[in-house]
Amino acid sequence: MQIQSLGLQHFRNIESASLSLNPQLNVVLGKNGSGKTSVLEAIYYLGFGRSFRSNRASKVISYQQDSFVVFAQLEEHKIGLQKFKGGDTALRINKETVRSQAVLASLLPIQILHPEGYGLVDGSPKHRRAYLDWGVFHVEHQFHGAWQNYKRILKQRNALLKQTRQYQDLVYWDKQLVELAQVVSTQRLEYVTSIKSTLFDLVEEFLPEYKFELAFYQGWDEQSDLADLLKSSFERDRMLGYTQYGPHKADLKFKFNGINAVDLISRGQLKLFVCALILAQGQHAQQTSGKKTVYLIDDFAAELDMSKRQLLATCLQRHGSQVFVSAIEEQMLDGFDLEGCTMFHVEHGVISDYKTRVKHG
Repeated sequence: MQIQSLGLQHFRNIESASLSLNPQLNVVLGKNGSGKTSVLEAIYYLGFGRSFRSNRASKVISYQQDSFVVFAQLEEHKIGLQKFKGGDTALRINKETVRSQAVLASLLPIQILHPEGYGLVDGSPKHRRAYLDWGVFHVEHQFHGAWQNYKRILKQRNALLKQTRQYQDLVYWDKQLVELAQVVSTQRLEYVTSIKSTLFDLVEEFLPEYKFELAFYQGWDEQSDLADLLKSSFERDRMLGYTQYGPHKADLKFKFNGINAVDLISRGQLKLFVCALILAQGQHAQQTSGKKTVYLIDDFAAELDMSKRQLLATCLQRHGSQVFVSAIEEQMLDGFDLEGCTMFHVEHGVISDYKTRVKHG
């Protein structure tokens, strides 16, 4: 999927902007604090319904405004999102109101790499579950519904744990929970298995000095029956006030040379590894569903030497996906083929001087 044009209103320090976009490489240049990252953040909102920089939409809305608006023209659809200070959200596709962010997300697969985004490796398991579920969502249409229903029943079970003293009160809910857990976990495992080859190839290309290992933990011991675990752990669950076992506890384990990734690789290597993870998902989604992922790369040059920047840039442009890259200055974009790209300059929230590089030959 490609974004042909992007519009912003009252988004951080960008009062209003309308951008015609390049189907391949878009470069956003500007000093720190200029608003260049806000362009990437706005696109991210369309794919995820939230920011990668703030948990509160009210912080993203321009000063003295009640809401912000982001809209984009895709190849076949026009999509839009409006967030209000009070917390309400309006979503539209082709001027028709839609109720679920998942509908927009299915039209616009987006992956991002930003300086604070390494929680995928060194953060809590929820980051790795989110990564995993993004991939399954874009290749398995039934997954989202099963996962949402699982979380709904899990919430009910956890509420009951605080009210009941006998397991019999949970039997009805546990039966449904186990059935949904099997669907969710099976689809996650199938996804991990299917993406391994692509991921291992990219890790070998980026970090050839290491032997990489990937393992999937489904949220309970694979030798145990979940229904039996839920029953036997009832007293402990009741004391804790939450359910200890299930897909909500799933995780991915990354090791290099037999050591946990976070304990071995450097910061620059960590960035390359996260790049391999998101590129593998994008390539797999393209091979499986035919949809090309849009990549957002904030502060491209950070923590990478010239050779690594060239390696990453080449890989990003290899499959013809649409890429948005932010940088302080053009000299930091080593490795990108800038011929034919579109450049934007951002200063104090004003986006100007954009130009399309002319291809030669």
